[in-house]
Amino acid sequence: MNLYDLSKTPHDDVLTVLESRLGVVLNRSEAHYSALNGTAGFPTSTGTWVRLSWYQPEKLNAQALTGFEAALALDGVPRPVWQAATSWHDQSRKVVWRAEEMTRSADPVISPQAAIPSDPGLPDAWWSDLRTACETLAGHATDRVCMTQTHLSGRITDAYGEGIDTTITDWATVHGDLGWANLCGPDLTIIDWESWGQGPAALDAVSLWAASIRVPALADKVTDVFADVLSTRTGQLTRLMMCANVVRAFKRTGRKGPLTDPMTEAAAELLDQLR
Repeated sequence: MNLYDLSKTPHDDVLTVLESRLGVVLNRSEAHYSALNGTAGFPTSTGTWVRLSWYQPEKLNAQALTGFEAALALDGVPRPVWQAATSWHDQSRKVVWRAEEMTRSADPVISPQAAIPSDPGLPDAWWSDLRTACETLAGHATDRVCMTQTHLSGRITDAYGEGIDTTITDWATVHGDLGWANLCGPDLTIIDWESWGQGPAALDAVSLWAASIRVPALADKVTDVFADVLSTRTGQLTRLMMCANVVRAFKRTGRKGPLTDPMTEAAAELLDQLR
């Protein structure tokens, strides 16, 4: 049974339990399924949005489970507002399901995938709002952890060896997964707050840069909007870590992805700057 893509696995019984426990009616024909992490999203008859996820009890990540709820503290950041949640044990599938209801963005996501194949042509006001949102988020104090120094250093060292000082000096509160599939427009809303917390201050700008790198003009726009963040050593190291993630995926699968070549080129330039 493959639960990592629910669109390919029978789960009507799960949705029936969800509707009963949350007191909602899902529009099942407009479901959005992730083929990567087993999540699904559904609009409801009252205009809200329900996110469905699952986890194995022995691999519980309590911080990830409370990300949407904890984001209620993030005043001044355009995001869905969490309303309610329910969890239940599915003994037959040996998982725990979790469904969370929240407000729904008035605008669609900019891309169904994190990495975008073409320039979406967003207005300057959208970019300004994104910059303001990231600055506001960075100033929020939290005990949540999005990424550690150990994680970043390990990824860089595994890919490029020991010859680089990987110490991050600038830390801030970040979203942690700022790709185009988590951004709505033309009015900005940032969705998917599962992973937010403290991390390298450049992480969100770097994530968006990486998601834009196949479109040079768009990557240049990200670099321009976040120039002060990306030009720091923290920005360079965080970009190198993102390149290392692509190298890691290539080594694991032996297959090139759409980001393999452009990120390899970017890594060569970053290594020259950092060594």
